[in-house]
Amino acid sequence: MTRGVGDVVMVETLADAWERWGRRCAGLTAAQWRARTRCEGWDVRSLVAHVCPEVTTFESLAAATVSGDAAVTDAAQLLRIFNQPDGVATTTAGRIAERAATEATALTPEDAANRFAECARRVRAMPEMTRPRDTVIRYPVVGSTTLAVVAEVALMEATVHLLDLAAAVGDVEPSGAALTATRDLLVAVPDPVAIVEVLAGRREPAAAVPAIH
Repeated sequence: MTRGVGDVVMVETLADAWERWGRRCAGLTAAQWRARTRCEGWDVRSLVAHVCPEVTTFESLAAATVSGDAAVTDAAQLLRIFNQPDGVATTTAGRIAERAATEATALTPEDAANRFAECARRVRAMPEMTRPRDTVIRYPVVGSTTLAVVAEVALMEATVHLLDLAAAVGDVEPSGAALTATRDLLVAVPDPVAIVEVLAGRREPAAAVPAIH
């Protein structure tokens, strides 16, 4: 499910988010490229390496298409599964951080800017993205999900980490549509009673946040 956001809007918002990343990467100085971020252990180039999509991802997604119903059709459910105490977001966090740091050594701001721009173009042009809720693909851990779920999670990642980039070097911000979609997704991840009571001041924030790791 894409929380109140249509397929075309979601795809366009994701493409726009990647273009914002690309424009900011194109303007990074050498000092900014190595600036520390609030993500522990990551400088800006490691953060960029973590978020920057691979152009080959689109061929992989198309090849992963399967028939039948998806096991997971809600991005909040996918995040809930991945962020369980023994879920992959927790158990692989160290490896993900190390991988970003390793990949960053071979990445330049120009390379990143080009990849973000090309992936924005490709996501708009991908035929399956015209109705991503109807396209089912194989997916790790859960077996299968839809392209709409993948796009919604990708937008959340791009938006949260764009705020990290802004905190580190400034001169960039997510779109209003990206912030709204990300907020709505993250609020949907915790137990509904817990998040309502936290937001209403009835419980401590630790009862519901952080929603993801």
